[in-house]
Amino acid sequence: MFDGMDYVYEVYLERSFSAAAKKLFVSQPALSAAVKKVEKQLGITIFDRSTNPITLTQAGRVCISSIEQMRALQHNMLNQLNDLSEMKSGSVIVSGENFISSFILPKIIIEFMNTYSGIHVDLVESHTHDLKNQLLEEKVDILVAHDFDPELFVSYPLSDETLLLAVPVGYAINERFRDRILSDEDIKNRRYLQKDCPTVDLCDFSAESFLVLKKGNDMYTRTMQLCENAGFAPQVKIYPDQLLTAYNMSRAGLGVTVVTDNLVRLERGSTKTCFYKISGDNTRRKLSVGYKKKRYPSSAMLAFVACARKVYREK
Repeated sequence: MFDGMDYVYEVYLERSFSAAAKKLFVSQPALSAAVKKVEKQLGITIFDRSTNPITLTQAGRVCISSIEQMRALQHNMLNQLNDLSEMKSGSVIVSGENFISSFILPKIIIEFMNTYSGIHVDLVESHTHDLKNQLLEEKVDILVAHDFDPELFVSYPLSDETLLLAVPVGYAINERFRDRILSDEDIKNRRYLQKDCPTVDLCDFSAESFLVLKKGNDMYTRTMQLCENAGFAPQVKIYPDQLLTAYNMSRAGLGVTVVTDNLVRLERGSTKTCFYKISGDNTRRKLSVGYKKKRYPSSAMLAFVACARKVYREK
């Protein structure tokens, strides 16, 4: 690989020479000179500098695609070499959306680090859709998320999640359904899993403002489908990026939203929200740990999966 390709790739990721220079701890003029040197060696222009943010030229797209392929091959080579060290060294790149990284992954990572102290763990946080693409591109090794396509990924179930409706405590509609509100004790004891637990129909909340995660999130798809099944299109006030953000916005009184029981039990906080069991289908989803199907799974990757499953068996 030509010298300076790492610089080129960082500029591509940041879409900015100044931002990339800060990440690389070099001056912007030095970075620009290094990238121009690569362009001269290749006889092409990689970046269209007339746009803001900067974009790739057609030749630049070919160049970046090749860099990513070489990085993936290098990563796989290192994984295989590290396997020869019998888990005494190496690394694994683990990923998850904000809530999973904050509440699900810590216990798994602690278990893994306590067992394999020589393996370094990197954490990447983003939207599930972005992370699945990064998993396919082998930019990350492991993802904890929902609904893995079995044609593309190898995945192992960790737990089932139930979707609940969260409504700000001050909303008048809570008075109408006060006999169906789930108490703290109900949440703790998973009362919502019992068949005799009272439910609410989402259509009864159609006049309320909704907080729905942005497109690309699994919860966006599920919320819109639940509302469609209930016969209405939600009046969306805000599209947050993360489930935890939507939950906290609901607690602040901005609108109703759909959350998971894992989130409610782990981040209950002060009682500023009323929770309800939702009637109908598609109110359950499965949390799993997975990796790309057609790649070499390193011993560190397989060990991390085993730790994740162990932690959830003991919960």
